[in-house]
Amino acid sequence: MSLDPQATAFLAAVAELNPPKYEDLPAAEGREIFAGLTDVFGTAPAPASQQEIEVPHGPKLRLYRAAGKGLQPCVMYFHGGGWVLGDIETHDTLCRRISAQAGVTVVSVEYRPAPDSPFPAAINDCYDATRHIFDHAATLQIDRSRIAVAGDSAGGNLAAAVCLKARDDGRPPIHSQWLIYPITDADTETASYNKFADDLGLTKDLMIWFWDQYVPNAEERKHPLASPLRAASLAGLPPAYLLSAGYDVLYDEGQAYAQRLRDVGVSVTEQAHPSMLHGFLHFSEPFEEAAMAMTQLTTAMKESFAAEV
Repeated sequence: MSLDPQATAFLAAVAELNPPKYEDLPAAEGREIFAGLTDVFGTAPAPASQQEIEVPHGPKLRLYRAAGKGLQPCVMYFHGGGWVLGDIETHDTLCRRISAQAGVTVVSVEYRPAPDSPFPAAINDCYDATRHIFDHAATLQIDRSRIAVAGDSAGGNLAAAVCLKARDDGRPPIHSQWLIYPITDADTETASYNKFADDLGLTKDLMIWFWDQYVPNAEERKHPLASPLRAASLAGLPPAYLLSAGYDVLYDEGQAYAQRLRDVGVSVTEQAHPSMLHGFLHFSEPFEEAAMAMTQLTTAMKESFAAEV
C-alpha cells in the first residue's frame, strides 16, 4: 500500500522547513524542539478532573479522570520520544483523548529521561508509578483489577517491560497492554529498518542515537527489560493490543513481538495502519486516519474493560 497522501504532504512540509536532526543536537535542545510540536497535535476535550501526583522518591504523574462516578478502569501511560524526548506536556492531548473517548482514568508518567538517567531508570520509574497507583487505587477511585499499561514507541517499550517485571515480581496485576508502534528490540538491522531507514520521520540513524543515549552499554541492550523481544519467555503476560504503522522502522519488531505472544497463548489484537508513518496517532488534525485510529483504539479499550465488570 502506498504512503497516505496526507502523510506525504506532511513530510514535504517538514522537509521544506529543513529542521535540524535530533541526533545532531544536545538532548536538552532536542527536548525543547520536540516540546514545541504540541501545537500541531491539535486540541482535546478537558477531563472531568485532573491532578498532579508525586510518587515518593519517584516520578511525577498526571491523572486525568473521565466523567462518571464510582471506580474507573485506569491506563498507565508512558510517553514516547526515544526515552530522550517528550514529557507529560507533549503527550497531554493524547492522554486527554484516551481518557475522554474510552471513559477511563489515564495516569501519565514523567519518567527520568536519557542520557541523564540511562537504563534502567525509565523502566524503574514506570514500574514504581504503576505500583503506586495500584496501592492507592481506592483513594483515587480506580478499580485495581482493571489497571492497564500503554505507551507509544519508547513508551510501548516501557509498557511491555512493566508487564514483564510485574509478572516476574508477582505484582501488581496488569489487566492489559496497549502497545502503540512499540520498540521491542535493539536490533536495527531488520528489513523494516533498512526499507524505511530515511525520510519518513523516525529514521534508522535517529533510533541508533536513541539506543546510544538510553542503553550506552551495547551488551545491556540484550536485557529483556530493554529489549522485551529477547525475554526467555513471554508466557503469562496480559492480553496485548498492537497498533502498527506500515511505514515504520519499528514495524518488524512489533510484528515479531505480537507473534511471540501468540505462540505462548497470549491474546493479541492488532490494529494495522499500513499507509501510515511512525508517530501518526498524535496528528489527528493533519491525518484523518489518526482520528479514526484513536476511535478504534479507545473503543477497544472500552470493550476490554467492560468485559471484566
